[in-house]
Amino acid sequence: MTEDIPNSAVLRRKKLWILLSGVVIFFLTSMAKVLVPTTIFKELMQMNMPVDRIALLGAAFMYAYAASQLVMGCFSDRYGGVRILLIGGTLFASGTIAFPLMPDYCLMVLCRVICGFGAGTIFLGVAKLLNDLFPGNFSFALGTVLLFSYLGPVTGTVPMVKLVDFIGWKAAMIAPGMVSLIPLIVIALRCRNAIAPVTGGQTLEPLFCVIKNRPQWLVCLACASVYGAYYACVGMIGQKILTDIFSFTASGAALCIMILTVIVAVNNMVGNLLLKLFGGRRKAVLLLGTLFSLSGAGLGLYALNCCSGKWIFVFALILLAFPAGFFAMFSLVGKELNPPQYMAMAVAFVNFMAFVFISLYQNITGFVLKAFPPAAGSLAFPLRAYVAVYSFFLIGAIISFAAACLLPETRDRTRN
Repeated sequence: MTEDIPNSAVLRRKKLWILLSGVVIFFLTSMAKVLVPTTIFKELMQMNMPVDRIALLGAAFMYAYAASQLVMGCFSDRYGGVRILLIGGTLFASGTIAFPLMPDYCLMVLCRVICGFGAGTIFLGVAKLLNDLFPGNFSFALGTVLLFSYLGPVTGTVPMVKLVDFIGWKAAMIAPGMVSLIPLIVIALRCRNAIAPVTGGQTLEPLFCVIKNRPQWLVCLACASVYGAYYACVGMIGQKILTDIFSFTASGAALCIMILTVIVAVNNMVGNLLLKLFGGRRKAVLLLGTLFSLSGAGLGLYALNCCSGKWIFVFALILLAFPAGFFAMFSLVGKELNPPQYMAMAVAFVNFMAFVFISLYQNITGFVLKAFPPAAGSLAFPLRAYVAVYSFFLIGAIISFAAACLLPETRDRTRN
């Protein structure tokens, strides 16, 4: 039968359906990154949950996402994208649905870990299928997928805030997990004959190869502040600063955060346009991205120190958001710095380190805020707490810019 022919057009159509279903789940996992604690920060504080514990709920997802990149990245090149998507989708759906139902804080953290591990696994499955289906246009294909998936955080801001107000935070947090079951079932129904046979080789060999690659660490350092500072703002303190310091309403602050997520989504395609504009010079794009991040941290710190107007601070947030849409570029450079047979592991390692830094930034932000607690009877943190956080952002941005300056150029090493 036609369906039993490994490289047939029927098989390619099957994989395209599986890829599209995976992208839908990827969209939901992207939304899940900002749902906790941003969307329900007030509700968690009203439960008398300490701010560092609230921060840990967000960071637990990010740490688990990061861990999945190493654990599943070691297997993805050998076991194929379809298997990885099935595993990731099952973990994400179960962790997301169970999280708001847990009666104990430790169980809530565990559910966020399961959810985050599944989310990271979904990314790897999607990346692997993209490389299988579009090997010559990987960066463009990944950027297109990221453009759609990064609309998830857009949905996770104003629309989810309104949904929380309408049906309560627990029901609203369950919804993404329930929706993800639909594309997961589609993948399960179409995976027959689409699951590639397991290839030979050592499972840990790709990881050791990537770890030994020194320029790979520069890529990771370059993206550290770009993603760490952005996600700390979008996923934790951005709305709080706008309401606590600059007198935004809750809905106005949520709208500003939503605009940032739109900018990031759009910039997944802008990165490719910049790449063409700079004649394929990957390093120039990454340098520009880290410079924007550095400018955003510096201008944000200036606005807080001088209380110079809310729109200057909003512009500083936009500067921070602009390079957060360049992940396809960071992934492309990571891919080009390593042998082609280790493509999935190279991209996974960049993603792993990005989410390690995202988690660290959220944890450090939580510790700083805990050191400057709100006044009695208030939920607003003092100005000096946010000045301390942005001072940390600025130091990190300087390090990331320096790492980008030291990166080798990769445009002639391999085809995009």
